[in-house]
Amino acid sequence: MLEAAVDLLRSEGLPSLTTVRVTKEAGIVQSGFYAHFKNPEHLQQELAERVGRELREHIATWMAALRASEPGEPALKASYLGILRLFSEQKPLVDLFLRYRRSPSPLGMVLGHLHTQLRADFFQYLRERAGEPDAIRPHLGTIGVHADTLVAALLGVAEGVVDGRIGDLDSAATELAALTHEPLRRLMM
Repeated sequence: MLEAAVDLLRSEGLPSLTTVRVTKEAGIVQSGFYAHFKNPEHLQQELAERVGRELREHIATWMAALRASEPGEPALKASYLGILRLFSEQKPLVDLFLRYRRSPSPLGMVLGHLHTQLRADFFQYLRERAGEPDAIRPHLGTIGVHADTLVAALLGVAEGVVDGRIGDLDSAATELAALTHEPLRRLMM
């Protein structure tokens, strides 16, 4: 039933998540819905948890690998290429994240938290790579701007991958790596 809900969300949006529509899409009787969910809001919560959990796991793994990688553009590029391939393989999940991360729905609340966490992860990554804590303290505002820029760039590329506008993941990874490396280079001067 959750797969049917994902299909409806992607094609018709949140208003389509009614018991009638979801059960019809899933090919089951309406009473079958209530064997699994109390109401459509409960379905949204379960869907949000599933989508959020899957994306959180992927992003946490990627961010850990990014933090563990060697400094420099080649390692950054390899790391970005990995997450872009994941985005390409997980288009339905990434599409839901991009569409609903700012929605005031249960789905939006979970995905919005994931967006906030991604920004915090980038901020922490930049702080760690920029140098000694005392030396970078005056630059924390700048690091925050860079973190926001990197999240926006990554999500913009993710949208292009999902929409089919970006097929050359290698070039996209190269650009994201350069965008990440340059602010770090300037901060470390």
